[in-house]
Amino acid sequence: MHTLLGYSWAEIASIMAVISVLFSGIYWLVNHGSKVFNKNINSVLKPFSEQLRTLNTNIQKLNASFDKQQANFERLEKRVDEHDRRLDRHHERIKTLFEKGEE
Repeated sequence: MHTLLGYSWAEIASIMAVISVLFSGIYWLVNHGSKVFNKNINSVLKPFSEQLRTLNTNIQKLNASFDKQQANFERLEKRVDEHDRRLDRHHERIKTLFEKGEE
């Protein structure tokens, strides 16, 4: 009868079968556990993800609104500058008229 390390071929086959079953069971447990864990994590984080998506949308809307307000502010600032120049010209004209009236 042939032996390897003191075990017969039948004993070696039995040991290999037991080791194979144990590793297959451990692999299944790890794989199944990770699927369940991922499913639970996904279900817990889904509302958070939706809230982040909503927050991102709101921030984009606020940025667009800010850009619009900035453009309006710049337009109004130009108008104020124009009015300021016109007031300066009117002031100069009034000053000139008073000087002519005093002469």
